[in-house]
Amino acid sequence: MRRTVVSVLSVLTLSGALGAAAAQETVNEPSSGVPFPLRLVAPSGGEQILMGTGLRTKTFLKVKVYAFGLYVDSAAGQAAMATFAGKDQKTLEKDDAFYGALLKMSFPMTLRLVMTRDVGGDDMAEAFDGALRPRVQQAAAEMSMPGGEAALDTFRGYFSVEEMTKESELLFSCTNGTLASSVKGEARAPIQSPALCWALFDVYLGQKPISGDGKKKVIANFPALIAAGGM
Repeated sequence: MRRTVVSVLSVLTLSGALGAAAAQETVNEPSSGVPFPLRLVAPSGGEQILMGTGLRTKTFLKVKVYAFGLYVDSAAGQAAMATFAGKDQKTLEKDDAFYGALLKMSFPMTLRLVMTRDVGGDDMAEAFDGALRPRVQQAAAEMSMPGGEAALDTFRGYFSVEEMTKESELLFSCTNGTLASSVKGEARAPIQSPALCWALFDVYLGQKPISGDGKKKVIANFPALIAAGGM
């Protein structure tokens, strides 16, 4: 069974529990049809809950590249974001302070990416490098987070596969400044780098996101999460 994320979370909020059947449910990213589980076990360990999904497109023709979803540790996320209680999604979408609080990286968060087309491994690595390198440089210059470029060089090596085929999954999880990753189902060595963690999530949640629409959609369920007091 597939439902919208909001409707499922509303049910969970009212019940205060997630049954075995619900644990297997998924929701589809609307534009691509890619399914996302409502809960997953992060590469760093621990269960996290889906906040929303978005789509990465490229060129003016809006070619679909991959769907992405944001997951968070429910109890830690609720506690860290409690000051935003009572605000609805539309309000949070315009609230720079809300996104700034997310990017403090004070609780475990995970990005799940699922390819919607075949992309060369080198092309994927170059795309991430182009998005992340200026951000890790910014982290060093403005936020006292050195070492991001060396960490990025290691991270780039994680895409040393011939091709990221359609439906390939990538998981990137940050906890206490450590990035844990899984590429096409294979775990990669953790990278300790607050700068790289911040840069990676800034790509999707920052002032210049790769998808403005996706930035809004991936935070859709924070109002319900905060109101629930953790799930």
